[in-house]
Amino acid sequence: MACKLSKILTESVASLDSDTDIQTTAAYMAERELGSLVVTENSEVVGLFTERDLLKRVVGAGRDANALKLGEVCTRNLISASYDSSCTYAIKLMRRHRCRRLLVYRNDNLQGVINMADVAHALADHSSAKNLLVNFVGGITLVVVLAVIGMLISHIPDMMQLADRTLK
Repeated sequence: MACKLSKILTESVASLDSDTDIQTTAAYMAERELGSLVVTENSEVVGLFTERDLLKRVVGAGRDANALKLGEVCTRNLISASYDSSCTYAIKLMRRHRCRRLLVYRNDNLQGVINMADVAHALADHSSAKNLLVNFVGGITLVVVLAVIGMLISHIPDMMQLADRTLK
């Protein structure tokens, strides 16, 4: 079974309206321990705001967090993937677009946001499950081979007697 984005989406999507000031946004994100949130206008997704946006576009730029609106500093050229996409496809998409997060849609409905770490962990877990199966089958094969060798060794005295009688 392939690693799918639908399997790793676990939480609801946090969002704020684009006219929310950055000070309120930062407090909201800190209180809920969020690394990102979806930015909306009239209930439509228009952007994504991340901790990185806060550092680069607000704090690092020396802008006033009380006077600045979320819609002014959020990332707007969003990359998305389908709910039933594979984890491998998601990683390739993030690498191609040099982004760390993807919006995941099912039909036209936003289902969640995943980040590169979520996908990497899911791929590692998926790989571990495959390795476990391979190790199990390999272990059973080794036990069977050792049993056959043991059986052959236990019959050496009988084979020696047969060879001795045949050569006389």
